[in-house]
Amino acid sequence: MTNQLHSELHSEASLEQWLDSELHSEAAPAPHTLASIASELAVSKRAVQNWHKLALSGEHGELGRLVNGERRLTDSERDILLSYASERAKSKPAPAAQPVEPVAEVEPVAEMAAITIVEGNHRQQLSAPTYGNVINLGSQRGDLAVLSYGNPMEAAASALAVMTTNITAMSGDLARQQDQLQQTAAAVAALKQQAELMQQAQAEYRIKSDLIGLLQNQQSSELSNLLGKATALTGEQ
Repeated sequence: MTNQLHSELHSEASLEQWLDSELHSEAAPAPHTLASIASELAVSKRAVQNWHKLALSGEHGELGRLVNGERRLTDSERDILLSYASERAKSKPAPAAQPVEPVAEVEPVAEMAAITIVEGNHRQQLSAPTYGNVINLGSQRGDLAVLSYGNPMEAAASALAVMTTNITAMSGDLARQQDQLQQTAAAVAALKQQAELMQQAQAEYRIKSDLIGLLQNQQSSELSNLLGKATALTGEQ
């Protein structure tokens, strides 16, 4: 617990030091400007600006920070800028680790008289072209003939209705076939059961009919014998 509090206090102290450093850096801007460096080295401000451009194209990139529209540089950034002082006429900058003495540029003492520029007669003023109000896209396409419907959805509406009707009809016909199949299966089951009962009844009928026939024949034969006796009594002597 003590170590955790110590760590938190240390972090807060580091944060306060960082904030103090940021506030100090904001309150005290970098001490050097391009103008002050030019005055310090007795060169023109344009020369210092050229060194700054060389620094932008080199490995160091942007130097300094704009404060109220003025670029301000730290001591280390000033040293980097001065490393380009003797390289103004060369294609590549000198290494930052080996700064050299700046080369002073001599500014003209007397002001130059105003110079008038004459363009001469070799220039010809051209008039802007005029444009029509029609653009033919067909002339900008190839010769391929393209077929298309003006209103594809309107053309497809009837086809969609036909397909929907067909789907509904097929669904209804399947339901009808299924119902007919169920009725046929029920009829088959009923007739099959009745056919089995009829087959049993036919077998019973055949047996009983034959048995009754035998009994009938016996009784008829006995009746004939008895009738014959009566006939014998009434016959001529």
